[in-house]
Amino acid sequence: MKAVHPAIAKRGRLELSFARAPDGKTFIDKQFCSYPFHLCRPFYLDEGTAAGIASIYTQSCAGGIFARDNLLTEINVASKAQAHLTSQASTIVHDGSQGKAEQICKISADAGSLVEYVPDPIILFSGARLKSSVYLSVDETAGVILFDSFLAHDHRGCGQFFDLFKNNIQIVKKDGSPLVTDRFELTGAAFAANKIGQMGGFTCHGSVLALVPGVDLNPLIRSVRTIFKSFDGGVIGISRLPLVNGFSARILARDAVPMKRAMLTLWALSREALIGQTPEIRRK
Repeated sequence: MKAVHPAIAKRGRLELSFARAPDGKTFIDKQFCSYPFHLCRPFYLDEGTAAGIASIYTQSCAGGIFARDNLLTEINVASKAQAHLTSQASTIVHDGSQGKAEQICKISADAGSLVEYVPDPIILFSGARLKSSVYLSVDETAGVILFDSFLAHDHRGCGQFFDLFKNNIQIVKKDGSPLVTDRFELTGAAFAANKIGQMGGFTCHGSVLALVPGVDLNPLIRSVRTIFKSFDGGVIGISRLPLVNGFSARILARDAVPMKRAMLTLWALSREALIGQTPEIRRK
Protein backbone atom coordinates (compact mmCIF):
# COMPACT_ATOMS: atom_id res chain seq x y z
CA MET A 1 0.00 0.00 0.00
CA LYS A 2 1.35 3.41 -0.91
CA ALA A 3 1.84 5.95 1.85
CA VAL A 4 -0.67 8.77 2.01
CA HIS A 5 0.38 12.08 0.48
CA PRO A 6 1.39 14.67 3.14
CA ALA A 7 -1.24 17.09 1.84
CA ILE A 8 -4.05 14.81 3.02
CA ALA A 9 -2.49 13.63 6.27
CA LYS A 10 -4.92 13.68 9.21
CA ARG A 11 -4.97 15.84 12.30
CA GLY A 12 -7.58 14.13 14.42
CA ARG A 13 -8.84 14.89 17.91
CA LEU A 14 -11.04 12.99 20.34
CA GLU A 15 -12.23 14.53 23.62
CA LEU A 16 -14.26 12.62 26.19
CA SER A 17 -15.38 13.55 29.69
CA PHE A 18 -17.07 11.09 32.05
CA ALA A 19 -19.14 11.90 35.13
CA ARG A 20 -21.08 9.86 37.68
CA ALA A 21 -24.87 10.13 37.83
CA PRO A 22 -26.76 10.11 41.17
CA ASP A 23 -27.79 6.48 40.53
CA GLY A 24 -24.11 5.47 40.31
CA LYS A 25 -24.01 5.06 36.54
CA THR A 26 -21.19 6.73 34.62
CA PHE A 27 -22.16 8.74 31.54
CA ILE A 28 -20.46 10.91 28.91
CA ASP A 29 -21.08 14.53 29.84
CA LYS A 30 -18.93 16.07 27.09
CA GLN A 31 -17.60 14.75 23.80
CA PHE A 32 -15.99 15.90 20.58
CA CYS A 33 -14.42 13.94 17.76
CA SER A 34 -13.02 14.83 14.38
CA TYR A 35 -11.95 12.56 11.52
CA PRO A 36 -10.74 9.82 11.74
CA PHE A 37 -12.26 9.22 15.18
CA HIS A 38 -15.78 7.86 15.59
CA LEU A 39 -17.80 7.11 18.73
CA CYS A 40 -20.85 5.05 19.54
CA ARG A 41 -22.93 5.24 22.71
CA PRO A 42 -21.50 3.80 25.95
CA PHE A 43 -22.32 0.20 26.82
CA TYR A 44 -23.00 -1.19 30.30
CA LEU A 45 -21.69 -4.75 30.10
CA ASP A 46 -21.09 -5.67 33.73
CA GLU A 47 -23.24 -6.48 36.73
CA GLY A 48 -23.05 -6.07 40.50
CA THR A 49 -20.48 -3.57 41.75
CA ALA A 50 -19.35 -2.95 38.17
CA ALA A 51 -22.82 -2.29 36.72
CA GLY A 52 -22.22 1.47 36.43
CA ILE A 53 -19.01 1.24 34.40
CA ALA A 54 -19.36 2.93 31.01
CA SER A 55 -17.63 0.92 28.27
CA ILE A 56 -16.57 2.82 25.16
CA TYR A 57 -15.25 1.43 21.89
CA THR A 58 -13.17 4.11 20.17
CA GLN A 59 -13.33 3.63 16.42
CA SER A 60 -11.54 4.93 13.35
CA CYS A 61 -13.00 5.76 9.94
CA ALA A 62 -9.54 5.41 8.39
CA GLY A 63 -7.63 2.28 7.45
CA GLY A 64 -5.07 2.84 10.19
CA ILE A 65 -2.42 5.44 10.94
CA PHE A 66 -0.59 6.91 7.95
CA ALA A 67 2.52 9.02 7.38
CA ARG A 68 2.40 12.44 9.08
CA ASP A 69 -0.82 11.71 10.94
CA ASN A 70 -1.14 13.57 14.22
CA LEU A 71 -3.82 12.11 16.49
CA LEU A 72 -4.76 13.41 19.94
CA THR A 73 -7.09 11.79 22.49
CA GLU A 74 -8.04 13.55 25.73
CA ILE A 75 -9.98 11.69 28.40
CA ASN A 76 -11.24 13.19 31.67
CA VAL A 77 -12.83 10.95 34.30
CA ALA A 78 -14.49 12.92 37.11
CA SER A 79 -14.65 11.99 40.78
CA LYS A 80 -16.06 8.47 41.39
CA ALA A 81 -16.82 7.93 37.70
CA GLN A 82 -15.83 4.60 36.13
CA ALA A 83 -14.83 4.27 32.48
CA HIS A 84 -13.58 1.40 30.35
CA LEU A 85 -12.07 2.42 27.00
CA THR A 86 -10.92 0.04 24.34
CA SER A 87 -10.44 0.08 20.57
CA GLN A 88 -12.59 -1.59 17.92
CA ALA A 89 -9.59 -3.71 16.86
CA SER A 90 -5.83 -3.51 16.48
CA THR A 91 -4.51 -0.32 14.86
CA ILE A 92 -2.38 -0.69 11.72
CA VAL A 93 0.47 1.77 11.22
CA HIS A 94 1.36 2.14 7.53
CA ASP A 95 4.58 3.06 5.76
CA GLY A 96 6.10 6.27 7.08
CA SER A 97 8.54 7.13 4.32
CA GLN A 98 6.85 10.54 3.88
CA GLY A 99 7.14 11.37 7.58
CA LYS A 100 6.56 9.87 10.98
CA ALA A 101 3.12 9.62 12.54
CA GLU A 102 2.30 10.54 16.12
CA GLN A 103 -0.48 9.62 18.50
CA ILE A 104 -0.94 11.12 21.95
CA CYS A 105 -3.40 10.11 24.67
CA LYS A 106 -3.89 12.36 27.72
CA ILE A 107 -5.90 10.95 30.61
CA SER A 108 -7.01 12.67 33.79
CA ALA A 109 -8.34 10.49 36.64
CA ASP A 110 -9.98 12.34 39.54
CA ALA A 111 -10.54 11.22 43.14
CA GLY A 112 -12.09 7.79 43.56
CA SER A 113 -12.44 7.20 39.82
CA LEU A 114 -11.68 4.05 37.85
CA VAL A 115 -10.04 4.28 34.43
CA GLU A 116 -9.39 1.26 32.23
CA TYR A 117 -7.56 2.24 29.04
CA VAL A 118 -7.10 -1.08 27.27
CA PRO A 119 -6.67 -0.72 23.49
CA ASP A 120 -5.77 -3.64 21.24
CA PRO A 121 -2.17 -3.90 19.99
CA ILE A 122 -0.56 -1.58 17.46
CA ILE A 123 0.51 -3.45 14.31
CA LEU A 124 3.59 -1.91 12.71
CA PHE A 125 3.68 -2.53 8.96
CA SER A 126 6.85 -2.40 6.86
CA GLY A 127 8.40 1.07 6.91
CA ALA A 128 6.17 2.38 9.71
CA ARG A 129 7.45 5.31 11.78
CA LEU A 130 5.41 6.06 14.89
CA LYS A 131 5.77 8.02 18.11
CA SER A 132 3.17 6.95 20.67
CA SER A 133 2.68 8.68 24.04
CA VAL A 134 0.31 8.21 26.97
CA TYR A 135 0.21 10.89 29.68
CA LEU A 136 -1.81 10.15 32.81
CA SER A 137 -2.56 12.65 35.59
CA VAL A 138 -3.98 10.74 38.52
CA ASP A 139 -5.41 11.41 41.96
CA GLU A 140 -3.88 9.18 44.63
CA THR A 141 -7.28 7.51 45.22
CA ALA A 142 -7.98 6.69 41.56
CA GLY A 143 -7.68 3.16 40.18
CA VAL A 144 -6.09 2.76 36.76
CA ILE A 145 -5.47 -0.19 34.41
CA LEU A 146 -3.44 0.64 31.32
CA PHE A 147 -2.56 -1.53 28.30
CA ASP A 148 0.25 -0.84 25.86
CA SER A 149 1.28 -3.37 23.21
CA PHE A 150 2.62 -3.80 19.69
CA LEU A 151 3.72 -6.32 17.10
CA ALA A 152 5.35 -6.09 13.69
CA HIS A 153 4.03 -7.46 10.42
CA ASP A 154 5.89 -7.80 7.13
CA HIS A 155 2.73 -7.48 5.05
CA ARG A 156 4.64 -7.39 1.77
CA GLY A 157 6.51 -10.60 2.59
CA CYS A 158 9.83 -9.08 1.56
CA GLY A 159 11.72 -9.33 4.85
CA GLN A 160 11.28 -5.65 5.77
CA PHE A 161 9.98 -4.49 9.13
CA PHE A 162 8.99 -1.12 10.54
CA ASP A 163 11.46 1.75 10.50
CA LEU A 164 11.14 3.26 14.00
CA PHE A 165 8.84 2.98 17.01
CA LYS A 166 9.11 5.40 19.94
CA ASN A 167 6.91 4.65 22.93
CA ASN A 168 6.39 6.76 26.04
CA ILE A 169 4.17 6.36 29.12
CA GLN A 170 4.23 8.96 31.88
CA ILE A 171 2.10 8.96 35.04
CA VAL A 172 2.10 11.96 37.36
CA LYS A 173 0.21 13.16 40.42
CA LYS A 174 -2.29 15.97 40.05
CA ASP A 175 0.41 18.42 41.16
CA GLY A 176 2.68 17.19 38.38
CA SER A 177 5.01 15.13 40.57
CA PRO A 178 6.28 12.10 38.60
CA LEU A 179 5.16 8.59 39.56
CA VAL A 180 5.99 6.37 36.57
CA THR A 181 8.03 6.82 33.40
CA ASP A 182 8.21 3.93 30.96
CA ARG A 183 9.75 4.62 27.56
CA PHE A 184 11.67 2.83 24.86
CA GLU A 185 12.80 3.29 21.28
CA LEU A 186 13.10 0.38 18.86
CA THR A 187 14.12 0.17 15.23
CA GLY A 188 12.92 -2.47 12.81
CA ALA A 189 16.50 -3.64 12.35
CA ALA A 190 16.88 -4.22 16.10
CA PHE A 191 13.50 -5.98 16.19
CA ALA A 192 14.53 -8.32 13.37
CA ALA A 193 17.91 -9.05 15.00
CA ASN A 194 16.19 -10.81 17.94
CA LYS A 195 18.85 -9.68 20.39
CA ILE A 196 18.79 -10.51 24.08
CA GLY A 197 17.74 -7.39 26.00
CA GLN A 198 15.45 -6.32 23.18
CA MET A 199 12.94 -8.77 21.64
CA GLY A 200 15.06 -11.88 22.17
CA GLY A 201 13.33 -13.91 19.46
CA PHE A 202 9.78 -12.92 20.44
CA THR A 203 7.48 -11.07 18.04
CA CYS A 204 5.00 -9.32 20.37
CA HIS A 205 5.52 -6.91 23.26
CA GLY A 206 2.88 -5.98 25.83
CA SER A 207 2.79 -3.91 29.02
CA VAL A 208 0.14 -3.70 31.72
CA LEU A 209 0.32 -0.96 34.35
CA ALA A 210 -2.12 -1.05 37.25
CA LEU A 211 -2.58 1.51 40.03
CA VAL A 212 -4.59 -0.09 42.82
CA PRO A 213 -4.95 2.27 45.82
CA GLY A 214 -5.88 0.58 49.09
CA VAL A 215 -5.16 -2.90 47.74
CA ASP A 216 -2.66 -5.29 49.35
CA LEU A 217 -0.25 -5.91 46.49
CA ASN A 218 1.41 -9.00 47.90
CA PRO A 219 -1.45 -11.49 47.31
CA LEU A 220 -2.23 -9.86 43.95
CA ILE A 221 1.32 -10.27 42.69
CA ARG A 222 1.49 -13.81 44.11
CA SER A 223 -1.67 -14.69 42.18
CA VAL A 224 -0.20 -13.32 38.96
CA ARG A 225 3.04 -15.25 39.39
CA THR A 226 1.17 -18.45 40.22
CA ILE A 227 -1.12 -18.18 37.20
CA PHE A 228 1.74 -17.48 34.81
CA LYS A 229 4.27 -19.86 36.31
CA SER A 230 3.92 -21.94 33.17
CA PHE A 231 3.21 -19.50 30.34
CA ASP A 232 3.60 -21.40 27.09
CA GLY A 233 3.26 -18.37 24.85
CA GLY A 234 6.32 -16.47 26.05
CA VAL A 235 7.64 -14.83 29.21
CA ILE A 236 6.11 -12.45 31.74
CA GLY A 237 7.76 -10.32 34.40
CA ILE A 238 5.89 -8.39 37.10
CA SER A 239 7.17 -5.92 39.70
CA ARG A 240 5.86 -3.37 42.16
CA LEU A 241 5.89 0.28 41.19
CA PRO A 242 8.21 2.16 43.56
CA LEU A 243 6.29 5.45 44.04
CA VAL A 244 2.65 4.35 43.90
CA ASN A 245 0.63 1.33 45.00
CA GLY A 246 0.57 -0.70 41.82
CA PHE A 247 2.46 -3.02 39.52
CA SER A 248 4.02 -3.16 36.08
CA ALA A 249 3.89 -6.33 34.01
CA ARG A 250 5.92 -6.88 30.84
CA ILE A 251 5.04 -9.59 28.33
CA LEU A 252 7.09 -10.99 25.46
CA ALA A 253 5.14 -13.45 23.33
CA ARG A 254 5.54 -15.48 20.17
CA ASP A 255 2.26 -14.24 18.73
CA ALA A 256 -0.60 -11.93 19.62
CA VAL A 257 -3.03 -14.56 20.91
CA PRO A 258 -1.17 -15.56 24.12
CA MET A 259 -0.09 -11.93 24.68
CA LYS A 260 -3.67 -10.67 24.55
CA ARG A 261 -4.89 -13.56 26.71
CA ALA A 262 -2.27 -12.71 29.35
CA MET A 263 -3.14 -9.00 29.28
CA LEU A 264 -6.85 -9.72 29.71
CA THR A 265 -6.06 -11.99 32.66
CA LEU A 266 -4.07 -9.20 34.30
CA TRP A 267 -6.97 -6.81 33.67
CA ALA A 268 -9.44 -9.21 35.29
CA LEU A 269 -7.24 -9.74 38.36
CA SER A 270 -6.71 -5.99 38.76
CA ARG A 271 -10.41 -5.18 38.35
CA GLU A 272 -11.31 -7.79 40.95
CA ALA A 273 -8.75 -6.36 43.37
CA LEU A 274 -10.09 -2.83 42.87
CA ILE A 275 -13.87 -3.35 43.06
CA GLY A 276 -14.32 -6.99 44.10
CA GLN A 277 -15.70 -8.28 40.82
CA THR A 278 -14.17 -9.66 37.64
CA PRO A 279 -15.24 -8.08 34.34
CA GLU A 280 -17.51 -9.64 31.76
CA ILE A 281 -15.91 -10.58 28.43
CA ARG A 282 -15.99 -7.80 25.82
CA ARG A 283 -16.91 -9.00 22.34
CA LYS A 284 -15.26 -7.54 19.24
